[in-house]
Amino acid sequence: MTTAPTTWLEGSEQPLSAAYDIALLDLDGVCYRGKAPVDFAAEGIAAARANGMRAMFVTNNANRPPHTVAEQLTSLDIPARDAEILTAAQAGAAILADDLPSGSVVLAVGGPGLHEALREYGFVVTETADDAPAAVIQGFNPEVNWSKMSEAALAIRAGARFVATNLDATLPLERGQHLGNGALVAAVVHATGVTPVSGGKPQAEIFHRAVEKAGGGTALAVGDRLDTDLAGARAAGVPGLYVLTGVSDARDVVLAIPAERPAFLATDLRGMNVPHPPVTVEVTDDLATASCRGSVATCDGERLTLGGAELGANAASLGLDDWRALAAAAWASDDALPALNSMPVSPCVTSSR
Repeated sequence: MTTAPTTWLEGSEQPLSAAYDIALLDLDGVCYRGKAPVDFAAEGIAAARANGMRAMFVTNNANRPPHTVAEQLTSLDIPARDAEILTAAQAGAAILADDLPSGSVVLAVGGPGLHEALREYGFVVTETADDAPAAVIQGFNPEVNWSKMSEAALAIRAGARFVATNLDATLPLERGQHLGNGALVAAVVHATGVTPVSGGKPQAEIFHRAVEKAGGGTALAVGDRLDTDLAGARAAGVPGLYVLTGVSDARDVVLAIPAERPAFLATDLRGMNVPHPPVTVEVTDDLATASCRGSVATCDGERLTLGGAELGANAASLGLDDWRALAAAAWASDDALPALNSMPVSPCVTSSR
């Protein structure tokens, strides 16, 4: 028996920047790493804008206010205005504004971006539990320490509502993956037993707010992290473009659960400006076969093959169509985990698209 399952991967005869009105672009790992630019980010965004695509930069990093983010992007040859930035700090403050009246006291654990977002909604910001805050909101800041997190724990134990701007476990910087806000939030959760509501990705609302802020239209979410960027895109009903420039790698994509699967795959932001070929999938008995142009992959849950051969060392250098076919075959298989665990290395995708 042969069936054709939904593979999640989509094709586009047009460049994505012509097919969609707005790019909802992640920052860390997509546009820059710390102070360093990501290769081809400026080039990809400039070409997308030339095709008529608008840019909204949607970030889970709540440390800095929008004008500081815009200044950094501009310094990296990605011109940006404050109005094109939406941070998790702004999304978290909006959550509090839905429930608390203006003038409420909120304990902020985080940086200038979080403090500014709270004040824009009319909240009184404090850093001590002695002020009996109505809520605690925690966002990333390199200076968050034991004392500040203890104040948050004291306030939460006294009944304050707990909101986290985001729950990313790691933060991609120049030297690699550093502790993210989610790792710090976990300490407060462990101390209080209270799980926070999150304002950032993968929550759908931050994507909806970004589209509204951009003036509406069809959106494409672009990210490097499956559990936030791409999961959030799925939750929001927005097609996602995954790029191989940050946290998750090619192997992670092949293993992705349905809720985190992207609609399109590319190595970097130049992938916004090219057509994307369709991927066809057939399942016969227990064997899934996926084809993308000349690349053919199969998966039976135990073995993942490309062109009839097991990956082995070939996984170290794949073309983008190979990667697309491998992902689609694995996704269509009932259980691809054993097949992927047998791969000696993570796939390294060499195509520039």
